[in-house]
Amino acid sequence: MEKKPYDKDFLTRFSALIEKGVRILDIGCCSTAQQARFFRDYGFVVTGIDLSKNCIETAKRNFPGIDFLQMDMLEMDFADGSFDAICAFYSIIHIPDEKLNGLFNDFNRILKMNGKISITVHAGDFYGYYGENEFPVFFRTYSKRDLIDLLDKHGFKLIEMEQRQPIYDFEFQSERIYPIAEKLSNAH
Repeated sequence: MEKKPYDKDFLTRFSALIEKGVRILDIGCCSTAQQARFFRDYGFVVTGIDLSKNCIETAKRNFPGIDFLQMDMLEMDFADGSFDAICAFYSIIHIPDEKLNGLFNDFNRILKMNGKISITVHAGDFYGYYGENEFPVFFRTYSKRDLIDLLDKHGFKLIEMEQRQPIYDFEFQSERIYPIAEKLSNAH
């Protein structure tokens, strides 16, 4: 996170909304586990999930003190109210529209009442597949309105939302949206 001061500041603001020592789920943690490591170092009990077996094996090997599980975010096997917070950095960008309601219902289900969620996405209007190899990857972008509607529909109240231009030369050059929300009711 030292090379990403904007993201570090966002995660610091998010962490300040959450009591130290509580449980956070990092969805789509990847092998680098950047957000999971940040939360662990901030004093939270962290679980990181990723669809990739290789990513999870690498993260387990390199980052002790974090519970890493290979798991599909569309089939999360956690009890109701398991987490005080959820972080979904660039993970929901791979979920098609027809599966978003189920995913956000699951976010609501596994999050405790008044739990917090942070999401990061690319801004825009792209919806489709990308990739030069034999395994194209689904990718979609969002508008602020898309995110507000999803959060509102699934029992969350928006706390803050920022949109930024690309600021790091090593990142994909797109605008990004960073919402933080709080669970206020159970999903219907």
